[in-house]
Amino acid sequence: MMRNTRQVIKLAVLALLVLTLLTVLHIYEIPENIYTVTLGTPTPVWKDGQSFINITTSSYLTTTEMTPHANRYDYEDESKIAVDLSLLKQTDLNLDVLYEESKDVFDLLPNKYLPDYKSFCWYDQLGQFQCLASVYLAGMPKCGTTDLFDKLMWHPQLTLQAHKQDRRVDKEFHYWTRKRIRRPGNFLLTPRNPPPKMMFSEFLSGTGAEGVRNDKNIRIVDGTPSLLWDLDGWEERYPGLEEPPYNNAEMIHAVTPDAKIIAILRNPIDRLYSEYLYVWRMVKMREEVRTPETFHLDVLRETRKFDRCLETKSLRNCCYSSEHSLRIRVALGVYVCYISDFLKAFGNNLLVITLDEYHSYPDVTLNKIFNHIGVHELDSEYLKSKIQSSETLNESSSVKDVVGEMLNETRQLLAKFYAPYNAMLANLLKDSKFRFYG
Repeated sequence: MMRNTRQVIKLAVLALLVLTLLTVLHIYEIPENIYTVTLGTPTPVWKDGQSFINITTSSYLTTTEMTPHANRYDYEDESKIAVDLSLLKQTDLNLDVLYEESKDVFDLLPNKYLPDYKSFCWYDQLGQFQCLASVYLAGMPKCGTTDLFDKLMWHPQLTLQAHKQDRRVDKEFHYWTRKRIRRPGNFLLTPRNPPPKMMFSEFLSGTGAEGVRNDKNIRIVDGTPSLLWDLDGWEERYPGLEEPPYNNAEMIHAVTPDAKIIAILRNPIDRLYSEYLYVWRMVKMREEVRTPETFHLDVLRETRKFDRCLETKSLRNCCYSSEHSLRIRVALGVYVCYISDFLKAFGNNLLVITLDEYHSYPDVTLNKIFNHIGVHELDSEYLKSKIQSSETLNESSSVKDVVGEMLNETRQLLAKFYAPYNAMLANLLKDSKFRFYG
């Protein structure tokens, strides 16, 4: 008995010495008063419908340490927020759920796409030429996606998801996030009765394949901004699960594995207020009063609701939750949830830019995107001339001029709410601009 006790003591002392050594070397830190927020389990992704490929653990985030809920807003300096990107691991994921949910999609996809085309093209069993997008402008809402998409179409080697006269209709088809699984095409519809499911064969009839057939270098662009974040209704489809069984990044990768992804982000505070006013204008809710004061009350309610969610659920669950108010979508500004999923699936095929850099250096930013996509750059002077003579699409400034700026106290509240998530994103992408100071 005494011998066993001594052995236990020796092991405890040895463990303490190892822990102390690791702490001194900064290999393992013992933060005070923290809890862990889990983004979820990283997984390998499906390649070409045939085999799994591995993603390096340095390319995505699974867990991070943050201040406890009770002290959520104690920090004035976001540099004090503990962000640990080292707790990474890989596990397997069975994507059978996705395949079972969309059998009509995977039954029609080929084993291999035609190798010479820059879009994902093939001949179906009836000999018809079909194509899917190889470029996705995946989000976020009210971050300049409409204007950016319009200007991307200036490039002769980029084309629309489908061919209609109104580019803004073709920009946001929402097939993968909504029509594929019989969800409302408009999240503001009341009642939100789901429409009939759009079969994949029907979707293929408008994917822009005819514009690609005679020019293999043409790339189809899908500009659906909901692709980055929208999994609404997953709890009802998969009751009992703590997190969605798959995310949109895994779905798009399973269908078009080498696609190029572009995400444009904005200070989440400004994104939220812009959407708050834009939605009010778009759905003609003029009888409802929306003011900086009502915005403040809505922000208080929804940020508290999000924090309460974190007390019992993972960060990924709270980000993708279908229970958030459609009136004010606070969770959409927690960009790190969604970007980490796409970074894990697509790695260097994901390009994340900010609205600020796009507004400040539009010609440089457009050519940066063209380079990422794999098409040639356009002449800088030509772009500057085109930009100067074109209008900026889908702005909400006119509404803000009437309603007014948000309250300073609201901005401060949101700054403290988003600060840890912005810090996580900046660490994930290794770029401080994603802290969105100011």
